[in-house]
Amino acid sequence: MCMTGESPVDCLKDREVYMTVSEFWNLVDAIDIDSREDGRYTEDEMYSIGNAFIEMNNAQKREVGGWDKLVEILHPLDKNGDVMTKGDTFRQWIKNRRYSKDEMIHNDRMISGQNIDGISFEEFQQKTEEIKQNLYKQQVKTRDTLNAYRRSLREEARLEDFKDLMKSCVVDINSLPEVEYAGDAEPGSEAVLMLSDFHIGVEIDNYYNKYNVTIARKRINKLVQDVIRYCICNSVETLHVLGLGDFCQGLIHTSARLEQEIDVVQQIMLASEILADALNKLQAAAPVIKYYSVTDNHTRAIASLSESIESENYGKLITFYLKARLENTGIEFVDSILDQEIGLIEFNNGKTGVFAHGHHDRINSMFQNMTAFTGKMIDYAFIGHYHCEKVKTFNNFKVFVNGSVVGLDQFAFSKRLFGKPSQTLIIFDGTNIINHSIDLDIQ
Repeated sequence: MCMTGESPVDCLKDREVYMTVSEFWNLVDAIDIDSREDGRYTEDEMYSIGNAFIEMNNAQKREVGGWDKLVEILHPLDKNGDVMTKGDTFRQWIKNRRYSKDEMIHNDRMISGQNIDGISFEEFQQKTEEIKQNLYKQQVKTRDTLNAYRRSLREEARLEDFKDLMKSCVVDINSLPEVEYAGDAEPGSEAVLMLSDFHIGVEIDNYYNKYNVTIARKRINKLVQDVIRYCICNSVETLHVLGLGDFCQGLIHTSARLEQEIDVVQQIMLASEILADALNKLQAAAPVIKYYSVTDNHTRAIASLSESIESENYGKLITFYLKARLENTGIEFVDSILDQEIGLIEFNNGKTGVFAHGHHDRINSMFQNMTAFTGKMIDYAFIGHYHCEKVKTFNNFKVFVNGSVVGLDQFAFSKRLFGKPSQTLIIFDGTNIINHSIDLDIQ
């Protein structure tokens, strides 16, 4: 019951329990509209009565006579100033006003912004299914994000473990012998040595080719001696050594795993030490040695191409090892200013070159792609990957495709990529180019 002197509206606001039907009628009758000139309930009074009614249970509402009965008693006006004729219109008016006041309706169950009582069972099922699907989609997105994050952390942890292992190996390995340049270099003269596709770890014995770690060492030793001889003969001052990747066999193909004679960890260690020894000896070729590197496909951390990302690449460990192993030499390690898989060189003759492993590049479209990517007019491109040396010219743009140290393996054979083992040395004499194809077909 309301306190003496308390208005019915204030009385209703203070209530925290549902009223009975008799209490509801007492609330309505307590408002004296007969003494008013217009004989009408105010909006606040109608809102309070409607609030009280909407909180009642269904049996009580039926006993009162429903929303239509309230309309007969209250004569509420719609937004146009006309008297409402339907109970549903008044019920919606009450709800809208409650929503605008941020007041929660106890018996009002909502789904997708609609009242459950106002939709059919089929609509309810449809909206419920939509909510389930959206929740499942969000669950999948969250799970994928967490999986990607965890995978990234796992790969970072593995790389850190490898780095720690390699650091300890560098300490334990004997120091490399000191090498001095004894030639007479011409200031400003340059050369590019393309190193790629060693595929250390693979063992091949077929009609066309024989290859293993021992043969790899022989071929690379011959390469180093030939490069030293050609660079001294041409008085090269700066030798740019491009590490174009695939120094390890890796595990990206089933055939690669079947043909390998040592596991990936051993491959990385062996390839790193073979490269370190070669670079150290190459200091006899020119007074300035600069080493560049890019990522490749055979040393990606995940075998599946669709699941791998370029940054997860064990080839980075080789560069990390080389920096530590050759720390006390005069070799300069140049980090790419473009991307981990594409490098840029500005030559003394005013020309500009780019280099990449080549697994993401098509020879015939490299000029357009690299010019667009770098925003520079590119003159030369240097790539590996194809295991078959060639030079292609498009107007003034040249693409140099390196051979391989490994020669023909099973995967290359299946793709009909025939080519004898070789590596490429390019010497610049002003704007002239001296292209040395260094034959490595020895066993």
